[in-house]
Amino acid sequence: MALLASIRRSRKYTKPSSVTAAQSLTRIASSCVLLSLVVLGLPETAEATGSAETAGSTEAAGATETAGSTQASGVALAGLASSALQPSDPLPGQGLSAAVAAVPANSAGLDSALAERKQLLDRQESTRQQLLGVQQEIENTTTQQEATTQLLTRRSEQVAKAAETQTQLHGALRVVAVEWFITGFGSLSVLNPAVTSSERERLDRARVLSESAASSTIAKERFARVQLEQLQQERSRLQAELSETEASLDAQTQRASDLTATEQQIAEQLVRSDDRVGEARLSATINGTDLSTGALDAYWRAASSLSLSNPSCAVTWWALAGIGRTESKHGTYRGAKLGPDGVVSPPIFGPELDGSNSFAIVRDSDGGALDGTATTDRAVGPMQFLPSSWKAVARDGTGDGVADPQNLYDAALTAGAYLCRKGPGLNQEGPLRGAYLSYNRSQRYVDAVINQAFEYQRAVPLI
Repeated sequence: MALLASIRRSRKYTKPSSVTAAQSLTRIASSCVLLSLVVLGLPETAEATGSAETAGSTEAAGATETAGSTQASGVALAGLASSALQPSDPLPGQGLSAAVAAVPANSAGLDSALAERKQLLDRQESTRQQLLGVQQEIENTTTQQEATTQLLTRRSEQVAKAAETQTQLHGALRVVAVEWFITGFGSLSVLNPAVTSSERERLDRARVLSESAASSTIAKERFARVQLEQLQQERSRLQAELSETEASLDAQTQRASDLTATEQQIAEQLVRSDDRVGEARLSATINGTDLSTGALDAYWRAASSLSLSNPSCAVTWWALAGIGRTESKHGTYRGAKLGPDGVVSPPIFGPELDGSNSFAIVRDSDGGALDGTATTDRAVGPMQFLPSSWKAVARDGTGDGVADPQNLYDAALTAGAYLCRKGPGLNQEGPLRGAYLSYNRSQRYVDAVINQAFEYQRAVPLI
């Protein structure tokens, strides 16, 4: 209530001789926006104060606290947030920077997504080990197949040779048998009285030799036949073994194919799981704070970008986080949600500055393009800029060519650029207090925001 009374008194401020009309208008606008978040329902501490200079410095006030002072100070505020990227970092709004992703955070959704990812990784490792085992089996079976094939080839050659030998011996045996049948090797000639004794002896020797030759041929043919049968049996065994080996190889190859397909499916599931982890991480809460990782990423990228475009400014991520907490609870005011692209949904708007509820009247400056109303202006987005102030200092934090006050990446970079007008040395308390005071001309606001900022600095392990 003391704040409301103070703001109401500020509306009675007309034009004393020591204050210019432009200064009066600026103070009135500052007070009306200071009240705006009170009307929105925020308490009179950090949440109670809207951005005075950002939400209050209108074109009607001559924009002396916005674009004009920016040009006069010579501070270089241009620069996209992409300049803060490390080579491995995704673009702003497309994923967390590596530095922010490494900060411990938690949420039920993140825990669930990480547990699912771990299960998939375990399955992937198990599948890989099984596949390695099957591949080793395939290698062993292939070696066995090659050895069996080579041995079977040799046995087949031996069978062919043995069959040829047996055929030749069988033919020779038939010749002997026919000759015996036809000639009898002179067995009847010995009965002929005309045959001399010497002739009979010759015939007897011939018969003995022929019988010996026949016996030898019979023995060789029998051996060749037995050997052929053994070789044929060995060949049949090798053929059966080869068939079994080939069947095993086919089964192992199919198993390897199935495991490869499973591994590919798991890899695809891991891609989707990584996306879910990323989305869950964006909405996770930094340990020990009320700060989401998505909001932290926006503040950190904004500060990193400004450290390149305006090094002497030295504005920090936690300085911006203090403002974001005060103005919109980091884009979550009244149930709004911060999307992975940095856009808050539904959009965040302050009350219409139409003279009601003790507010000053702030005439429309944007035709409703930013604040949705063409009658008067109202503060917009997670950092609560008035449209006129936004148009004067707007920055594109995502590199998409659009400066959107409802996008925390854009709004954080714009807020940082606005603070840098009061630099350098905003990493020190004194200069930072002065910059905060330019953002909102309320010492209570400055105290609340800087206390919150230092709390984030202490709680979050991020430079």
